[in-house]
Amino acid sequence: MAEVPVAFPNDEPTAEVIASRLRADGIAARVDRGLYGSGWQVSARGQVTVFADERVAAQAHKILGTKPGDVSPPSAFARLSVAVLVAALVVGLAAIVITVATR
Repeated sequence: MAEVPVAFPNDEPTAEVIASRLRADGIAARVDRGLYGSGWQVSARGQVTVFADERVAAQAHKILGTKPGDVSPPSAFARLSVAVLVAALVVGLAAIVITVATR
């Protein structure tokens, strides 16, 4: 059974209410606390997710009044940013190696 995210509430009690609402309509739902489960280290915002079976995800979205997330490829700017970051890391590492080797 593959699961897909259907809701992203801000806290765990809200996530449990959402999951309970789905379960009341016969949809198996699960709350994932993500990094929020590690306690005080990470804030809850954006970490709690409600999952449902992908076969009934459309029905779950209809019940909750949410829309499935659009999966889009990274933009050209994002790809360029990653390339520049990798190049900067390579140059930085090369500078460190050269500095250590010339001492």
